[in-house]
Amino acid sequence: MVANRKGCYLHSSGVVFKGHGFLFAGRSGAGTSTIAMMLKERAEILCDDRIIVRRWPEGFRIHGTWSHGEVPDVSPTSALLRAIMFLEKGSESCLIPINNKKESIRRFLACLIRPFVTRGWWENVLTLIDEMVREIPFFILRFRRDSNIVEILEKLIQAERSLQEYGISNFRHEDRHLHNQG
Repeated sequence: MVANRKGCYLHSSGVVFKGHGFLFAGRSGAGTSTIAMMLKERAEILCDDRIIVRRWPEGFRIHGTWSHGEVPDVSPTSALLRAIMFLEKGSESCLIPINNKKESIRRFLACLIRPFVTRGWWENVLTLIDEMVREIPFFILRFRRDSNIVEILEKLIQAERSLQEYGISNFRHEDRHLHNQG
């Protein structure tokens, strides 16, 4: 099982954009395939339906799987996970940090794919989630189908670079929204 190897499956799409791994999570109908289609020309699609998140010595990585949804593109590539974004459709596109640990865990559990669940599986997965919440930034990505998600990802990468210049290695607690003009 993946949980025994410090990993889990999530209902999500994953992409590699400019060398960064981004995870777009949500329940069925939230837009994981839509996001993959919106990014298809600008990012490598790992999968649009199920992604493996796994702890490695250098950090958390996302891995594509064969279990795709509407977008048949899948990739065996993996990438360091830079952010987890929970999808919500909205009237404007923006990225909202989730700074509440319980809220991050609640949203993550709602998207978690549960195989044959045992007590040991839960212990492994909950430990993994706790580590992710401490190390990886969690966001709500509100988006419109006609918006430019690429612009939001570019702003997020730039924000991370700016913080690193000041010796801050994680943009987890950034408290401003990143808005899209389009």
